[in-house]
Amino acid sequence: MKGKRRRALKFRRVGIVAKLSSREALKLAVALESALKRRGVAVAFDAATAVSIGRSDRHPTDRIARFCDLVMVLGGDGTLLSVARRAPSSTPVLGINVGILGFLAGLKRGEALSRLDEVLAGGFRDDRRLRLDVTVTDGPHKGTYRALNDAVLAKEAIARISTFSISLSGRRAAEFRADGIIVSTPTGSTAYNLSAGGPILHPALPALVVTPICPHTLAARPLVVPAATAIGLTVTNRPRREGVYLTLDGQEGFPIGRGTTVEVKASPSRVTLLRPPERDHFDNLAEKLSWGV
Repeated sequence: MKGKRRRALKFRRVGIVAKLSSREALKLAVALESALKRRGVAVAFDAATAVSIGRSDRHPTDRIARFCDLVMVLGGDGTLLSVARRAPSSTPVLGINVGILGFLAGLKRGEALSRLDEVLAGGFRDDRRLRLDVTVTDGPHKGTYRALNDAVLAKEAIARISTFSISLSGRRAAEFRADGIIVSTPTGSTAYNLSAGGPILHPALPALVVTPICPHTLAARPLVVPAATAIGLTVTNRPRREGVYLTLDGQEGFPIGRGTTVEVKASPSRVTLLRPPERDHFDNLAEKLSWGV
């Protein structure tokens, strides 16, 4: 705008990841690209978005945050999780909700362009969220994986249940039959954990939630433990024909063998989400959960 001095830029290379099935998200990606380039900001796309809008500058979705100062994710929570699960703590992620719920988004679609200068100038606050390191101790999928929302052990078949053993910091704590177990971060407490009857945790709390899925006993209840707790999950018994799967953020998964221990603990690496300065966690809950305030 003439006569108005633009604020100095904090972010000079911005990555854009869009939900491919959403025309609105892809259209917004093109509009943001133009707006960013007019401001002298370099733009990079993940490979799938680049192909969808005909661009050649492309990076793998799980690595784009390593090449940018900021990543804008256009879509719903699922699209954001695919980026935030592996983003370095030093690269903020800004979700722009073009989905249905958008718990993790910082902006609505209609605000993306109108508040762009504020974002680029560093006017949004950093919201550092706890992530999980999930280690499979043996078998073909041995290794350590990362999740932002949750790690879930659950049966493959609908009609059968399995027996799960839980240990806390090496000490055996419980064993029961259930459809599965959820270990959730405070961020993920409003996801599968909430649907399974678990509590809502404020994202600043240094804690994890262990929530049984349809346990075969009324005594098994969700348990909140300190974030420093190493949570061990083991399938001690299961139906012969059906397996138990480990799923990370509802997006990545594979079978877990009987007797294999899955260790879940808070990761030393957090993810940084950008948030408008005027909104807090309770504003978001009230809006998304229709609390009537």
